[in-house]
Amino acid sequence: MGAGGLPIYEIVWTRLLSLQLGHTVAAAGTVLAAFMGGLAAGALVGGRVASRFDRARALRGYAVVELVIGACAVALPFGLRALEPVLALAYGDEPGWSFAVARFGLSLVLVSLPAAAIGATFPLAIRWFVSDASAAGRDAGGLYALNTVGGAVGALATGFVLIPAIGLRATTLVGIALNVAAAGGAWLVANRMSRVVVAPAPSQQPKPRRRTPPRRRAVVHTPATPRWLPAAVLGLSGFVALVYEVAFTRALAIALGPTTYAFAAMLTAFISGLAIGAALASRVGSTESARAFAIGGLMLASAAAAVGTGWFAGTHLPLLIADAVADPVAGASEILTREALYGVGVLLPLSCLFGAIFPMGIALAARSDEAVTHEVSVLYGINTIGGVAGSLAAAFVLVPGVGLQQTLRLAGLLAVGAACLPFVFGRLTARQRGAGIAALVAAGALLFVVPGWDLNLLSSGVYKYAADVRGLNLDLVTALRAGRLLYYKEGAAATVSVRRLAGTIALAIDGKMDASNRTDMLTQKLLAHLPLLLHASPRSVGVIGLGSGVTLGAALSHQIERADVIEISPEVVEASSFFINANNRALEDPRTHLIVGDGRSHLQLTSRRYDVIISEPSNPWMAGVASLFTREFFLAARARLAPGGVICQWAHTYDMRDADLRSIASTFASVFSNGTAWLLGEGDVLFIATNDAEGPRLENIARAWQRPGVAADLAAASVFDIFSLLSLYIAGPGELAHYGQGAFVQTDDRTKLEFSGPLGVYDRASKNAPALQALLDPARVPAAIRTAQASAGAVEWSHRGRMLSQARAYQAAYESFSRSVALDPSNDTALVGLIDAAGTLQQLPAAQHQLCRAGEAVGRSGCVCRGCRACAGRGGSRTGESS
Repeated sequence: MGAGGLPIYEIVWTRLLSLQLGHTVAAAGTVLAAFMGGLAAGALVGGRVASRFDRARALRGYAVVELVIGACAVALPFGLRALEPVLALAYGDEPGWSFAVARFGLSLVLVSLPAAAIGATFPLAIRWFVSDASAAGRDAGGLYALNTVGGAVGALATGFVLIPAIGLRATTLVGIALNVAAAGGAWLVANRMSRVVVAPAPSQQPKPRRRTPPRRRAVVHTPATPRWLPAAVLGLSGFVALVYEVAFTRALAIALGPTTYAFAAMLTAFISGLAIGAALASRVGSTESARAFAIGGLMLASAAAAVGTGWFAGTHLPLLIADAVADPVAGASEILTREALYGVGVLLPLSCLFGAIFPMGIALAARSDEAVTHEVSVLYGINTIGGVAGSLAAAFVLVPGVGLQQTLRLAGLLAVGAACLPFVFGRLTARQRGAGIAALVAAGALLFVVPGWDLNLLSSGVYKYAADVRGLNLDLVTALRAGRLLYYKEGAAATVSVRRLAGTIALAIDGKMDASNRTDMLTQKLLAHLPLLLHASPRSVGVIGLGSGVTLGAALSHQIERADVIEISPEVVEASSFFINANNRALEDPRTHLIVGDGRSHLQLTSRRYDVIISEPSNPWMAGVASLFTREFFLAARARLAPGGVICQWAHTYDMRDADLRSIASTFASVFSNGTAWLLGEGDVLFIATNDAEGPRLENIARAWQRPGVAADLAAASVFDIFSLLSLYIAGPGELAHYGQGAFVQTDDRTKLEFSGPLGVYDRASKNAPALQALLDPARVPAAIRTAQASAGAVEWSHRGRMLSQARAYQAAYESFSRSVALDPSNDTALVGLIDAAGTLQQLPAAQHQLCRAGEAVGRSGCVCRGCRACAGRGGSRTGESS
């Protein structure tokens, strides 16, 4: 039941629905509420029905329900496709109340029924397994533990093995096969239970009588504990447990990195802890007072553990992650494994406590043998309803409203309040009651004395940048904490921060720097300028991802009529206000239309068409982002382009393995056969194509350069002429097809990139940039680029060097400055740029030698720099000495 039902289907169905409904918190919360609400309803209804069955009949009912679950799993994808027009109609041009209602209704229709069937399997199994109220806690707890172990195994296998290896459809088939196997096994056991060992002779067979369930003498237990107390405690424990799960998932994502492996490890740890706790507690507490005291103590322990563990995760865990990442001999698999183990170590003790609470509550509530199935089912349903409420409250109210640490503290206070119930109303001895009250006071005090989290360290992206810092021979902790934190907001979907360091303002999402007002300016601006320059007359632009707003501001410099920017995180919208000087107050422009929602679902559901679509999210190793690199996403984008429309997709050469980047190119080319690639510096690559046969028209750039304000905005990113821009072109359709030949095409069913991407983050020897630079075939260089290269002089090559220096592509900048100096040895800009680039690359002797040769060419002795400004700054010599 656990392995075949809940974990596989919860993960697969959530993924399928998020592809249509979006990866927003509202969409995820809606699906979760429908799923868990269905589980609760199924448990409650199933408990009433199962209590009327004998054990054999309960097993047959279990078998039938398993087959119903499998049938629902087969039908769900078809139902989702059939209801797409309803979603599109409700969406219109942007998400609103009608879309929220349609999304909720679709989730109820598609998810609640199969989830209810899954929920009904538990009381049916309870009816078969548990018959004695006095042993209900032990038996039900053992069954709950066994079921949860199956859930942990299913979650682990689904997240780490099945979906990466065989995809969503085949994983669903595995779940269906397990349903069929469970149904067959249950039916066989039921038949054996009902089989008559010795059958009478035909003449002696009695007349058929009406079959009725066997009557059993009811054994009634009359505990002194109020009937409502176990239900109240289990409902509150479900609420608190899911608040903790949401909050810790967000907190650990900041420290471990927001990868699919981290989330799968956390889910597995949480489910495993529930199983371990339930298994241990099912054997503990033989008296009513012991159970009441234990359940209160467990709630108090959970409050203390959550606050203490949260403090550890916010202060010391990042340092452990930093040491793992900075280890020069550790490979990607080892680093990810260590991160997963750290996450498990943080979550497992807390989840064990909550797992132990369930069987304790069952033992307190069980009163009669006849009603035990119904009682257990009601408590299971109430616990699940509490979990639904807790997850929704955490995602929509607590985390966005008060932050992660305060959310843990408030949940701890609620846990302390829940512990009061058994200590005050339970049947306890005087000593137990006194000890419980003392523990209440201690736990309540602990909630307010735990120090705050180290936000500078937590937001520094230790899982990614620790290796870079260690490579600079700097103190690791001091370097990671460096800078002034201007903004820090913990949203339900991501933690967004803005930091100022040495004059650079940078925006980070879950610690990963996504935008800045300096080194990223070339990429941020060209994301908009390149596709808009290639379009003859752009009027409408769709931008997926706001970031700093610089790309949006660059698009608005083209005198367009409308720009729709779709940003999934409200916190990013707030943080963009720190970049108003860099983005020219883009959000205040009347042509800007901000949509807080999911970019992929917008393209799938809106009826609006765009002349240019820009997809900014560029880190497929972050959970959820890989869905923006699939063939289905590119097909949706092509459908939303107006005739002659241009699409621009951002990707990286760094943090990505060779096979993954080739896979992105192959997937892009499978939809856009006229695609081109542009290398911005050495780290960022743009894939640009059109939805017509001709492809991007390079000749449009010269005309579009004359649009008012465009040249000035490009100059802000040190792009001063057309040659500099065209020199970034590295591949046309032929080269791109060759580069991606044989590479895996990413699809919604099999998105390998989400699982292979995290391995690339720790690839310390990426060679993607040289491979891309070698793509361009000199015999197939477009005419516009040949013309620009032929006419480029010292000034143009110097301009190119300045552009590449700003993008920190120092080797390419050095070569451009060298070319400029060779053409005009008296160009001071090129001379200074050459020395600066050489100093960064630690190639000063070679640069000084070139300067001396340049001096000889213009009739000077020694360095040709006037006043030797650059050489003096770099420790050079005016005497022309060279090493």
